[in-house]
Amino acid sequence: MTSLTPEELEGRLNAHRELMIEMLSAMIGGEVTITTFLRKLRDDATFKDHEEDPGVMPDTAFAIENASAREIRAILEAARARAEAS
Repeated sequence: MTSLTPEELEGRLNAHRELMIEMLSAMIGGEVTITTFLRKLRDDATFKDHEEDPGVMPDTAFAIENASAREIRAILEAARARAEAS
C-alpha cells in the first residue's frame, strides 16, 4: 500500500467522522431523517468547487475535500454492494 499524504489522510478521517455523526443523527431521528441522510450521502459523494479550471496542483483545502468525497463515495459504493448481496 502506498503511503498517504497528510491531506489524503485528513480527508479520509474527516469523511469517517462526518459519516458517523450523520448516521447516528439519522438513526436517532427515525425514518424521515434516514431518507434525508441517504440523499445527503449521494450529494456529498461528489465535491464541487464551481471552478472551470482549478489548475494542475490543487491547494490543500481542495485536496482534503476531494479526499473526503472519494472516501464517502467508496464507502457508499461498498454499502450498496453489500445491500444488494443480502
